[in-house]
Amino acid sequence: HNSPELQYAGCNYKNATRRGAFGDALAESDWIVGNVMKKLDDLGLEEDTLVLFTSDNGPWMIRSLSGGSEGLFTGSFAGYSDTGKGSTWEGGIRMPAFAYWKGKIPPFSRSAEIVSSLDVFPTISSLAGLPIPPNRTYDGRDMSDVLLDKNGKSKHDFLFFYQTSCTGEPYWSISSVRHGKYKAHWCTRPGFDREGHVVRIYDPPLLFNIEKDPSESKPISFNAMPEDPEDSSAMDRILKAYAMEKATFQFGKVEPYPDQPGEGPGKYGVCCDRSRDCNCRDKSDAENLGIFNLGTIQHHDIYHEILGVGEPSPPATLTQRVLQEGRDKRLK
Repeated sequence: HNSPELQYAGCNYKNATRRGAFGDALAESDWIVGNVMKKLDDLGLEEDTLVLFTSDNGPWMIRSLSGGSEGLFTGSFAGYSDTGKGSTWEGGIRMPAFAYWKGKIPPFSRSAEIVSSLDVFPTISSLAGLPIPPNRTYDGRDMSDVLLDKNGKSKHDFLFFYQTSCTGEPYWSISSVRHGKYKAHWCTRPGFDREGHVVRIYDPPLLFNIEKDPSESKPISFNAMPEDPEDSSAMDRILKAYAMEKATFQFGKVEPYPDQPGEGPGKYGVCCDRSRDCNCRDKSDAENLGIFNLGTIQHHDIYHEILGVGEPSPPATLTQRVLQEGRDKRLK
């Protein structure tokens, strides 16, 4: 449903920004990250620590004001507005990312190279000097050069994106690809089908110059080969890479770890002691209550206990009411 103000922020950040609950949640996240960075500085670990900060793909357009903004990555050519999370338009897959490593990463450096979250594992392994098992295929690449060198280049000549319910093929199917400054779409659809199952197939693929047109508003070619020689050559390379990707890609199957006692659909948690309502810490450890407990009943109660601030009665917000009712049920 299209309801705004769905984010959670601790009591200390309620109504702290002009952006409402979304801004309050961002402000608290900023405070959390600031504390982590301060601790690294206090411990003298900044020169030995790589900090990566990025986001989930998004925004979730059907959540309206609670979903964030896709900025200029609007996928204007789509003809519908749901070009965020769930789609392979730029608004659905392009994410901001920050990397900090004192003494290693040049300050204020920026890069427009193509990097994927798939690259985190091989990159961290390489920086740590740990070889990764050679008997399997990795979609990610070692992006150490991009992080440590101002002129570092991506090792993704082609980065393919997959989509469900796109071409009718089993599993997920290729919907688009990045190749340097180009992006090609074989199939497009809204993120979560808010506007109906609008699936469009392109053969040859829809081609954009993303560096000049990040909004994907004016395709270089539409169901035809490009006329410009440079663009036509790029399309030839893309089509050959597409054929190779389809011929060699192997779908795996993730086998979930067996449920433990008390676990099951809707009953998973970071802490798994169900007899303690997933509260894995003693009351004496309140000052160490971790980030994974933000928004829980325990976090709410400890916040008021430490600060000596009484909670509003009656609850002023839906979140406060849910937390108070959950605590009351637990105590019965």
